[in-house]
Amino acid sequence: MTLAAVLLLAGTLAAQELPTGPDVVREVRIVGNERLSDNAVLVNVRTRPGDLYNDAIVQADQQRLLGTGQFHRVRAAKTPTEQGVLVTFFVEERPVLGELTFEGNKALETGDLRKVLGFREGSPLEPYSVEKGRTDLLQTYREKGYYFAEITYDPRLLDEGRVVYRIVEGPRVRIRDLEIEGNEYFGNFKLKSEIATRERLWPIIAGFLDAEQLERDVHTLRNLYIREGFLDAEVGRRLEFSPDKKDVELTFVIREGPRYRIDEVVFQGNTLFSDAELVRRMELHPGEFYTAMAVQRDLEALRNTYGELGYIYADIDAARRFQDEPGVVDLVITVRESDQYRLGQVIIRGNPLTQDRVIRREITVYPEQLFNLAAVREAERRLKDSRLFETVNLTPIGQAPGMRELLVEVSEGRTANFMIGVGVSSQQGLLGNISFEQRNFDILAWPGSLRDVLEGRAWKGAGETFRIVAEPGTEMMRFHLDWENPYLFDKPYSLGTQLFLFTRDREKYLESRYGTSVSVGHTFKNRWHGQVSGRVQGVKLDDLESDAAPEILELEGSHLLASVEGALIRSRTDSRWNPSRGDMLRLSVEQTVGDFTFTTAKADYRLYHTLYTDVLDRKHILASRASVGYIFGDAPVFERFYGGGLGSVRGFDYRGISPRSAAVGNDDPIGGEFMVFAGTEYSFPLIQDIIRGAVFLDTGTVESDFEVTTYRAAVGFGIRWIIPFFGPVPFTFDFAWPLSQDDEDDTQVFSFTFGWTF
Repeated sequence: MTLAAVLLLAGTLAAQELPTGPDVVREVRIVGNERLSDNAVLVNVRTRPGDLYNDAIVQADQQRLLGTGQFHRVRAAKTPTEQGVLVTFFVEERPVLGELTFEGNKALETGDLRKVLGFREGSPLEPYSVEKGRTDLLQTYREKGYYFAEITYDPRLLDEGRVVYRIVEGPRVRIRDLEIEGNEYFGNFKLKSEIATRERLWPIIAGFLDAEQLERDVHTLRNLYIREGFLDAEVGRRLEFSPDKKDVELTFVIREGPRYRIDEVVFQGNTLFSDAELVRRMELHPGEFYTAMAVQRDLEALRNTYGELGYIYADIDAARRFQDEPGVVDLVITVRESDQYRLGQVIIRGNPLTQDRVIRREITVYPEQLFNLAAVREAERRLKDSRLFETVNLTPIGQAPGMRELLVEVSEGRTANFMIGVGVSSQQGLLGNISFEQRNFDILAWPGSLRDVLEGRAWKGAGETFRIVAEPGTEMMRFHLDWENPYLFDKPYSLGTQLFLFTRDREKYLESRYGTSVSVGHTFKNRWHGQVSGRVQGVKLDDLESDAAPEILELEGSHLLASVEGALIRSRTDSRWNPSRGDMLRLSVEQTVGDFTFTTAKADYRLYHTLYTDVLDRKHILASRASVGYIFGDAPVFERFYGGGLGSVRGFDYRGISPRSAAVGNDDPIGGEFMVFAGTEYSFPLIQDIIRGAVFLDTGTVESDFEVTTYRAAVGFGIRWIIPFFGPVPFTFDFAWPLSQDDEDDTQVFSFTFGWTF
């Protein structure tokens, strides 16, 4: 017995037990069904015998039956009787699709065309679905380059339960040439990089004409101009087909119009802050060009202005007000200030393994304080940068007057990584990698049972980092064991320790290092971080070649070094891992004693600036770096500065920039005691988020003393290729050519590094 029959029988029995009356449903009937049984229809009806009649429920039943797609029409009727109400649903069934065929398709298989449609044989036959199927099929052909494809069907066959799509595919159109005309502000390369349409470049780029994508590209280019202040910009396209229609010359036609400047910044609705106070928070001022990015940046700054004082629901929008004078626009900013709120409780959810204190220590706002929305957003960024969680959301909740709780919702991420990989680079040769890392380690969370280990609960939850890495290679071997607690006793102090072993083939000798280090740090409220670290290591030079420089030969054997380093770091970047704006400064002094006594002072400054964010939210980033270092005292060859290669001055070999031996006939690099480096790199998206291009200028020198005898410089370009399948580290390929060099320098045009994990 079907479910509908059971329900109908139960309802009938219940009705028999109820007293009869004018408002009681006595019977529910289905009229007009031929293909479907009564029970198949009633399963979608909630009105039951024995229920009190409810017109709203009956109307809902009628709509529910129509929503099944099985019926053309459904009408409900109410018939009063002495025993109760008779409810009748008059239905008119749709025909069932009995035959679905395609005629004329050659390029696309019938099976592939069927997958495009939302119906098949046995489905109710709806004219709307048939027409939608036609447009979906046509779009499929257009996306594959069949610009002239036509698809029709005979609506008269629908009455027979048949759908026959007749397809005229036409030629597949290739874009032979893609041009842009009328553009002055943006260059062709920039505009072509913003659109998805590409001219044919066999076998790399198919270059088929996609009509839908072409229209999207027209809108993309127009939005690009509008974002830069060309508010009257118009973008069209011209298609010139070959006689056989298989090739097309595509031209985007642009009329830029004037670039608008801001005449006046007008505020509406602000009472807490004066116009002058708000203007000081903005970068856009009268006389400057209107750009959408600058407007969004200023709106965010204004929202933070209110959010810092607890006005967390302040709504700030910007609109353009055109004037009679062309190229001039007013920026009208409307402020809805709302109410001021203080912070109540901080509620944390979604962290079954990570301890609450790991999350709370990143939140620098406290109950009863003003709800500082800017500080909350900064805490959200820090939690995301911790890489402990897949998702992080901080949201104000609650209804209490003048008070809002902070809901912290996280989802635990995968914090343990075991990797086996291999890589190769122009500096380190072939290098293997076997490593285990736990970013959410807890040295005190010993397992209570084997089950704790198997289910991943042991040694986890305190936000510490534990790492063990073994990297065997052809030119270098490295092993290290690390542990770090970034918040010792939940205070802004860090503690870390490391054991390490390192061997490296140098130019004329084998260098081996082994030892341990301990570091203690403190994070200050003004974004400065101080750190003191101590290191004890043994250094051994052996396998020396007989023609090695005297400065190297005299160091054969083992040496003991102990050092203490003090460092100050200030980071104001937007991301710890992939910065796109902000800066970072590191100052350090290291005193070394043991077999050698010397002092090393270094300073490193890095600056990141997002020049432009395209319509796909991809960033064009300008990154600059300057470093300087000096060694006071007599440092051995293996502790001196060297330059060249990736991370230094590209265009030169790794350690190819260095003072040379003073021995006659010997030019071995022996390192210097003074180093300076300055460089800048502009990186930009090329293909989606996978491939980025870069152009750069690297300069610097390494000298034997505090002087500059030859200052090196090189220019070049590179590719950054991120392949998720091979791991998170991008493949890096750089080409650089020296502009200035010393005769003894070792140059290298091509530098690369890439690797993958298994």
